[in-house]
Amino acid sequence: MIPSTQPNLEQTLLRALAKEPHLSAATLRLLASTERRFSQAAVYKVLHKLQHEGVVVRAGAHYSLSLGWVFELLTFADTTAKRYFSESYVRTLIPAAGKRLSWRFSDLIRCNEFWNQLLLALLKQSDTPEVFSWVPYPWFAILDDQRESRLHQAFRMSGRRFYTNFGHAGSLEPIVKKLYNHKNQVISFAKGPLSDSSHTYVDVVGDYLLSVNLASDVSRRIQVSFAGNGGREKVHPARHLAALTARCKVSVTLEHSPRKASRLRGDLRDFFGC
Repeated sequence: MIPSTQPNLEQTLLRALAKEPHLSAATLRLLASTERRFSQAAVYKVLHKLQHEGVVVRAGAHYSLSLGWVFELLTFADTTAKRYFSESYVRTLIPAAGKRLSWRFSDLIRCNEFWNQLLLALLKQSDTPEVFSWVPYPWFAILDDQRESRLHQAFRMSGRRFYTNFGHAGSLEPIVKKLYNHKNQVISFAKGPLSDSSHTYVDVVGDYLLSVNLASDVSRRIQVSFAGNGGREKVHPARHLAALTARCKVSVTLEHSPRKASRLRGDLRDFFGC
């Protein structure tokens, strides 16, 4: 399938042909080599493999995706969307009216994956036009560029407008600005209504509050790691990852509370002037 956390040459060629059919091997090599250099022989080898598997067809010197494979991909996507968005799975994640659900993690990376899962489930279930967030430190920006980019692509496709107040980004500020650079993303590093809370990350989606609560020692570790000097310090992934992969206590809570959600949404709306 086309989605991949770390696209290799095969995935890169499939993505290129998904955007534009009837491309020559030379053109595909140029498109594949924008970030990593590939030989023409390597491109031909992968194309031959994809032809043998019925994924790609060749007409003369040009290649396209197999329509049969595209139909298969559409069926897979439709079935998956039905199972995950229209049936019971989302209901296992989202609490009933007036209720709350909590999950505990000992790993920030796994916590971030589940956090993203809940956000997307809420976006599917809610018709709110705006999402407001408080992020003390954007540590998740360095975890996996492909994963975070995929999340923000889903944000853009949702048609919502996202307002995010960051407490501090330090050396990650340039990465954050690049990640949140779409017109539906509004960000601020100014002191906001939740700036006194450095342990709790909050998303307000409709009548739901999604909170990620870090133990105080974990919050301090992240604060020290990402302190930086206003974005002028270089990013050191190894040092940052050491702070994120250490065992920790972190919980994720999703609560249906129209009153709390309305109050926080009002505070953040006033802060952003929207």
